Amino acid sequence: MRRATFNVLFYIKRTKLLKNGNAPVYLKITVNGKSAEISLKRNIPINLWNTEKNQAKGKTQEAIDLNNYLNSVRGQLFIHQQNLQEDGKPITAKTLRNAFLGLGEKQWHLVELFKKHNQEMASLVNKDFSPLTLQRYEAALKHIIKFCKVSYMTNDISLGSVDHKFITGFELYLKTDAGCQHNSAMKHIKALRKIVGIALANEYLRKDPFSKYQITIRNKERETLTKTELTNIYCKEIDIERLDIIRDLFIFQCYTGLAFKDLETLQESHLKLGIDGNQWIFKKREKTDVSCHIPVLPIAKEILFKYQNHPCRKIQRRLLPVPSNQKMNAYLKEVATICGVNKKLHTHLARHTFATTVTLSNGIPIETVSKLLGHTKIQTTQIYAKVLDDKISQDMAILQKKLA
Repeated sequence: MRRATFNVLFYIKRTKLLKNGNAPVYLKITVNGKSAEISLKRNIPINLWNTEKNQAKGKTQEAIDLNNYLNSVRGQLFIHQQNLQEDGKPITAKTLRNAFLGLGEKQWHLVELFKKHNQEMASLVNKDFSPLTLQRYEAALKHIIKFCKVSYMTNDISLGSVDHKFITGFELYLKTDAGCQHNSAMKHIKALRKIVGIALANEYLRKDPFSKYQITIRNKERETLTKTELTNIYCKEIDIERLDIIRDLFIFQCYTGLAFKDLETLQESHLKLGIDGNQWIFKKREKTDVSCHIPVLPIAKEILFKYQNHPCRKIQRRLLPVPSNQKMNAYLKEVATICGVNKKLHTHLARHTFATTVTLSNGIPIETVSKLLGHTKIQTTQIYAKVLDDKISQDMAILQKKLA
C-alpha cells in the first residue's frame, strides 16, 4: 500500500483577530492532499509571527514558550501517526486531528455495520432493492453472528479483526457447520465483501482483507426436462385438484420462463398486446427489477383461460392461484410420481426447461432467450442454457447436407 504523505503546518489567522489585536494560532494537518485544521488556543501579535518559518520571531520568553509548544504539538502528531500505523488503523487528517484532541473515533464492529447496512437496505426495498436481495443479506448476517459465537466466543468483532484468516474461517464454517454448498457459501462471502467495501470507503478499515482472497463460482450442470417428459406432465390426467393446479402452474412456467416470484405476482395488468398484435407478458422481474417481454405461447394462453374465473383474480388480484414456493415444490414431488418423471421437479427447473427444451432446442437464438428470461448478461443465460443432444444432432445433420 502507498505510504501516506503527512504534513504539519502552523499559521495565524489574520482575519480573526482577537480584541487585544493578536492573531490566533492554528494547526493544519494534511494527509494525502486532504486537510483538517485545529485552533491551538494560542495567540500572538501579528508582527511577531514568522510566516516563512511558521513560528514566533525573536528570543522573548513569550516567543520561546510558543515555539516550544509548537514543537511539542508536532512531536505528538508524529507519535499519533505511528500509533495509528501500528494498530492498522486508517491514517487521515481527521483521525490525526481527533487523536490529538483526545476524541475517540467511533470504532465500528462488523455485525453492527452489517445491521446498519441491512436496515438501510430495508428502507429501499421495492425502490432500489428487491425483498429477495434483503433476504440474502439477512441470511448472511445470521451466519456471521453464528460464526463469531463459534469461533470468537462473542456476538460481534471489531472491523480490524476481519482479516484473511477470518474470511477463510468463515468459508470453512459455511461449508461444514452451516452445511452450505460452495456457490451458496460464496454468496454469503460476497455479502461480507460488500460490508468490508463500505468500511474501506468510510475509512473504518485501512487494509482490504479480501486482497488475497478470491471468490469463485462453480458452474454446475442444470437439469431440465426432455420434450417427452414435458409432454407427459402436460397431457397427464390428474384427478386431485390441488395437484392439477400445481401441474398447470409448472407447465405455465415451462412455457413462459417466469421465476416463481414473478409467477406469484403476475396480474392482469401485465398482459398486453405485443408488437405482433398477440398477447404478451410485460413485467419487471421481482429479483432484479429488469423488464422482460414474453409472448404468451398457446399452452400458456390455454392455462390462463382455464383460470379466468378463479377466485384468485378477484380476491388476490392474481392471474393464477399460486401457493407458497415451499408448498408448490412439495406438491411437485407428487406430480413427478404421478407422471412417471424420475427427476426432482421444482419451480426453477421449469425456468431451465424454458431456456433449453422450449426455446434453444427449437432454434431460438440465445440472445432472444436472454431477453425473454430478463437477464442483463448473456453469460447468465449460458448457465441455464444447456444445449441438448438432439439439437446438436439436428444442427449437425443440416451441416452434413450442406457439406454433401
